[in-house]
Amino acid sequence: MRSRLTFALIFLGLFLVAVYWMSTWNDNMVEGQIERIDIPQILIESTESSKVVTLRVILINDQTEVTGIVNSVQGLQSGQLVTIEVIPTDSNLNIARTIEVTAP
Repeated sequence: MRSRLTFALIFLGLFLVAVYWMSTWNDNMVEGQIERIDIPQILIESTESSKVVTLRVILINDQTEVTGIVNSVQGLQSGQLVTIEVIPTDSNLNIARTIEVTAP
């Protein structure tokens, strides 16, 4: 009886750890539409939830890779749908590692 309870608690704990890990899986990804481009930064309208629209400033540096329909930073235009992978930093800076243009 005691070993079953121990096993159940360990299993429950591992399950909760797995759920937390999966919830933080895409923390470094931003999806949205380009509102404005002022190199070295772009303004993204992010619609991660259906009710809240947030604007995020993403910095672009010389190591940012652009993929998808467009293959360079100069080809980015307002209104394009993008998925951006952000470099995790200790500060509030959002520096783009990759930008994938998914729709014109």
